[in-house]
Amino acid sequence: MLLLALDTTTGICSVALGDEEKILAEYLLNIKRTHSRRLLPLIASLFKDSGINKNDLKGLAVNIGPGSFTGIRIGLATAKGFCQGLDIPAVGVMTLDALAEGYIFYPGLICPILDARKNQFYTALYRGGGDSLVVLHPVAALSRSELLALLKHYDDPDILFLGDAVGPNRESLRAALGRRYKEAPLPFRENRASLVLQRGLKIWRETGGEPSHALKPFYLRLPEAERRRREKRSGGR
Repeated sequence: MLLLALDTTTGICSVALGDEEKILAEYLLNIKRTHSRRLLPLIASLFKDSGINKNDLKGLAVNIGPGSFTGIRIGLATAKGFCQGLDIPAVGVMTLDALAEGYIFYPGLICPILDARKNQFYTALYRGGGDSLVVLHPVAALSRSELLALLKHYDDPDILFLGDAVGPNRESLRAALGRRYKEAPLPFRENRASLVLQRGLKIWRETGGEPSHALKPFYLRLPEAERRRREKRSGGR
């Protein structure tokens, strides 16, 4: 089952190509340049350097959010264009699920945190240690104090943090949690398309792919432009 995987939900732009047995190729860029300029050239290089013909693809996996509103839109638009052009199905992958999937073996509490701006994290809680992740708390947008209050309900001795919000919040989380605070190694801490590929293949085995037009973004909050439009309409009444 050869899949192309895309991740543009954070500042990282990443693409991967692989199946159940191996990752054939993966590119990741974490530089200040818009995803709209990086994504298609990365995909073109992926196929060229791997020697794989895009017509050999059986499907596509793409992160649908939460994350950057613009990044989500770019990823989904690109995914839909590819799927329609090649007449292949797709699978949507939740950003936090993909991050946590990389630590399915970890028996403690897994807490991915992404920068949601407005002094909030996009976060969820999982526990690994088996054949699948156990979701302890669904995806939410929480402040630091709200997240710490939530973590008090769990008595796991270790809490593994991962995601792009780890670095800026390391000291405050460590101060609050003490020895319970653990963080994933840098190469496995942030988003990458190989994690989307891994999670996408699992979803594919369980439920199959779907037509690309069925892909929907997962927003926990309204995009800023939409929020302002609604405020403007309500203010004019």
